[in-house]
Amino acid sequence: MAQLDEFDRKILSALQENARITTQELAERVGLSATPCARRVRRMEEDGLIDRYVTLLNPARLGVGLTVFVSVRLHSQAAKAFDGFEGAIRKLPEVVGCYLLAGNYDYLVHVRVANVEAFRSFIRDRLVTIEGIGETQSNIVLEETKHTTALPLHL
Repeated sequence: MAQLDEFDRKILSALQENARITTQELAERVGLSATPCARRVRRMEEDGLIDRYVTLLNPARLGVGLTVFVSVRLHSQAAKAFDGFEGAIRKLPEVVGCYLLAGNYDYLVHVRVANVEAFRSFIRDRLVTIEGIGETQSNIVLEETKHTTALPLHL
């Protein structure tokens, strides 16, 4: 685990909020001058603390406003079944997240589609055609109470 001081945590927090902030603005916000601030950012990039910079899009405005979580149980617990499922799921653009689980189901699949009809097509024509799927259970999100990409940094 990385050792972060107060300035590092402030920098990371500010970048999670707005990755397009200028170095000067970032430095002023965290209470450093620009050069040491830039050095810290570069070090955290090199150390892999900052994985990448991305742009978050508005799903509803782009026509993929329906969020569904699908629990998936495979027929087999063999490594080949897991590898096959994971390879197939990576090819589906509607899948924005997929997590291997401990518990009653093997995977939790996060899906973004336009509407219920699009989800029905996705399930019937794409997801359940993946070899090795034994059972699925879908949960359609009615309202998003909280969603963030920011990690807790304990400031």
